[in-house]
Amino acid sequence: MYNKKKLKSGLRANLSWFKNSGVMIPADGLWGVAERVALKGNSSMDKICKSFPAWTEFAEYSIIEPRRADCNFEAALLFLLASEVFKSKKYHEIAVNILDFLYFRSGLLNRFPEEKNMTGAWFWSHVKKTIWFDDNSWNCIIPLLISERYPELDKKYELKKWALLLAGNMAEAFKTHFEFPEGFQTTWCGYLKLPHWGALVCMALAKANAISPNLEYLRVIEQYYIHLENNKDTFIASEQAYAMLGSALSYSVLKDEKFKRLAEFFGDSLIKRMDPLTGNIPAEHNEAPVGSHLADTIYTINWALLGFQNLYAISFRHEYRDAFLKILELLVRIQDKSPEKHVRGCWRGMYDLQTSSWGGGDCYEGGANSIYTGWTNAPIASCIAFELLGTSLIKGLK
Repeated sequence: MYNKKKLKSGLRANLSWFKNSGVMIPADGLWGVAERVALKGNSSMDKICKSFPAWTEFAEYSIIEPRRADCNFEAALLFLLASEVFKSKKYHEIAVNILDFLYFRSGLLNRFPEEKNMTGAWFWSHVKKTIWFDDNSWNCIIPLLISERYPELDKKYELKKWALLLAGNMAEAFKTHFEFPEGFQTTWCGYLKLPHWGALVCMALAKANAISPNLEYLRVIEQYYIHLENNKDTFIASEQAYAMLGSALSYSVLKDEKFKRLAEFFGDSLIKRMDPLTGNIPAEHNEAPVGSHLADTIYTINWALLGFQNLYAISFRHEYRDAFLKILELLVRIQDKSPEKHVRGCWRGMYDLQTSSWGGGDCYEGGANSIYTGWTNAPIASCIAFELLGTSLIKGLK
């Protein structure tokens, strides 16, 4: 166990960033959580505003305003976990406000049964009505986790009902989309051959199967296992982290040793690539700057952190625990300590280990000057909360 006092301090600082940075206006989560803070000086700012056409400008930064369903689910889970860590009713109220926004105010949930393969799916945000496999994987598993831990919230929002409807339609969409080439888009979007999308679908379907067994979920997971096994040596570090997480979750439900072996393969591969001094894993994703000295908190070490936490939960091998703690130590060390409220307590998108500062360049989605609520800050902080509570995604928060 890492130093609990330091972990609690880092978690509290990140929660303060959520409340004070402007990503939640009002700060109680009543109207959800914006996608990110984009700092002025971001070389991709023009493309950001064209691609995500809703923002609020401030002198030193802009709030990129799209209310993404996945970012909001990740933030709601974070505040629920934090309410238990700190025995805080305020954090619980913020989580409930975010869930109220999602289910009652956002209009992001597709409740219409006549729209084939879409019922229960969540649109990307309030400004774009696309449906993504990766985002909806989180929009499926997080409500299922919350429904088990907080039955009163399941009753209020029908979390399990909508998540299982989503799981069924996502499995059906997977069957028709798996062979689609990269760049091909229909109602459902995402290149399933990459674990970024496909392994997350398996993660969500595994959890859905644990609650409501379904042969179609198992067929998808088995099909994707074959794909991962046949291509396991071809993935960049980011994709290996997603594959590790999806395989570990699949094993946790199905108890088939082949999924465990696959998860361990990806874990071992990432450990080989990890800097033994810093714990960093090279930034290689095409939507962010690339370099072995760059710590990518949008696509790489954030998901590796979550992946190793859950891999250890099924294997109990010390090297996975050590890898988790090494990345955690790095993230706690680099957590932003600047005095400005829009960055204090956050993790920016990229850290340059050569200069010991946030940097490395920008892309319109990745890079140092993008500070994501979901994907970066909520998942990292949730890993800290999981650690403090002695649980994980795999343990189902129990």
